Amino acid sequence: MGLSVSFVAVASELHLARAREVAEQAYSTLRAEGLNVIGSPEPVLKPEELRKAVSVPADIKLVFVASGGTSRLMREALAGVEAILWAHLSDNSLPSALSAREKLRASGAWASEIVFSRPDKLPDELKAEIKAIRTIKAISEATVIAVCGEEKALEIQGTLEELLGAKAPGIKRISVRALLGQAEARMERPSLSEAISMLKGITGEEVTPELEEGLIKSVQLANFISEKLLKGARTPIITFDCFDMIREVGLAPCVVVGLLLERGIVAVCEADPSALLLMAACYLLSGSPPWMANLARFNLEANTLLLAHCTACPSLAASWPYRGTFLPHFESGRPVALDIWLKRGSVVIANLQVGRRKLVLARGRVRDSGLGEERLCRTQALVELDCDIKAFLAEAGNHQILSYPDIYLELCRLGRRLGLEVVAL
Repeated sequence: MGLSVSFVAVASELHLARAREVAEQAYSTLRAEGLNVIGSPEPVLKPEELRKAVSVPADIKLVFVASGGTSRLMREALAGVEAILWAHLSDNSLPSALSAREKLRASGAWASEIVFSRPDKLPDELKAEIKAIRTIKAISEATVIAVCGEEKALEIQGTLEELLGAKAPGIKRISVRALLGQAEARMERPSLSEAISMLKGITGEEVTPELEEGLIKSVQLANFISEKLLKGARTPIITFDCFDMIREVGLAPCVVVGLLLERGIVAVCEADPSALLLMAACYLLSGSPPWMANLARFNLEANTLLLAHCTACPSLAASWPYRGTFLPHFESGRPVALDIWLKRGSVVIANLQVGRRKLVLARGRVRDSGLGEERLCRTQALVELDCDIKAFLAEAGNHQILSYPDIYLELCRLGRRLGLEVVAL
């Protein structure tokens, strides 16, 4: 079922003719978004009519303030109601919305919010709310594969259920050895030149036979996952317990993760339940692969973070044809990690802490990448924060999810929809 919006316009008799015109515009604008719109553009004039309209079950309850002279109507009907009041530029629409809010706040009964735009253009807040709800619905319908042990799989399932309730997707667990066995049996093994060609713009330094073999296996595994295991999945998500994989088969999944992200699959390191959900949310909200990283260092004076991880999506690189290198994994020395030279630019940084039911958000800018620090994970980025770094560090957990598209507002909305405390820095 699609996203549902209940629409009701309010007006006074004094402005009714003009109110009908702008309400029709707003209604048409909403319908153009492909939503399941419940209601009519014909304005209501009485509290009982408005009360009835906002009692209809819907994902979003939208009250279009078509004219002034409606503050009393809204005060009487919207006490305790979670709705979005859409005010427009004319006919004393915004003054009436503000007056209703003022009076309802005074009585402790305000539970709505006001947004503001022309009737032929959806307000940014409403667009963000729609995207957040669609994202939550898409995650609820996702195909989720966890390459890990039973205990970790249960943890992931528990986290999804804690945040999404009965709508949480079930996960399918597969062991590392079973996954590799299926890939070897069902997917053709690429040649070294074919494997290298998959990593366009990424070269090897001091390439050893072990690195070459690891690269071949990684590409074979990525091909199997994208072309067989998750082919046709509506919202494909896969996560790897990286260190279990390294211990069991001597292969780090860094190249696999990078290639899958490149192919539109949400691939997540370390079987981290919080990162799994947040990586999926960022990918779906932005349409662009995010980057998951450790917060490795910080500099108070420069207001900067140094983020690092052993993989990233190659398309996040700064230039062509040189996008980075492949080399041994940092902690283990096993094949194969990626050092992607991330592009400079503005970013949104997000950190989900399920245990604290908290989503921490900040804006910043990638100032440098490809730093080559030997004692850190391979892909590295220096990020200057827009907010105060001490305030950020006071709230931050480890795994940060970095997105280049500006999805800050959408993430705020998504967090609140999931019942999280949103710390917007």
